[in-house]
Amino acid sequence: MQAIPYFLKDTADSWYQSLINKPQNFNAFKAEFLRYFSNNNSINCLVNAFTTMKQGETEAVIIYLGRFHRNLCQIQAIDTNYFTAPQILNQFICGLYSSILQHVCSLHPGTLQDAVTHARDFESAESETNHTQAVNLVMNGSSELDSKLEKFSELINKRLEGYLADNHAIYQPPQ
Repeated sequence: MQAIPYFLKDTADSWYQSLINKPQNFNAFKAEFLRYFSNNNSINCLVNAFTTMKQGETEAVIIYLGRFHRNLCQIQAIDTNYFTAPQILNQFICGLYSSILQHVCSLHPGTLQDAVTHARDFESAESETNHTQAVNLVMNGSSELDSKLEKFSELINKRLEGYLADNHAIYQPPQ
């Protein structure tokens, strides 16, 4: 029974971790697992997946929104009133990547559309900023890198000259 948590992932792992009284044997585990994840109780599984969904660090807002919408539609196909509009808005915002979440929360969106717009605007601004920083790094960094490489080359040549002098060899540095 101690090995079971190592084989569970995502929704199943969340479900198992949430159990107050863990099953004491495999048959009890199997019965609990099937009771929770059977078709009769599939809404629990869908809701758990929906409420634990997070945007990946490098995942675009539009991709996260697509996953969010698919999961919400699956729940609403079973029960159209399971979540209220404010709950859906809150769940979307809570699932955003941390820097985007902070920005969207600071703007206090009133609708899901507002939250999506704010998240995408922030993502676009961040992307533009990162692009500009990368260009600047390449442009400014190349002369800095050339300078460091030149100093490193001089240091190597001096050490090599010292080594060769100590060993009575003749060294001609490259031109």
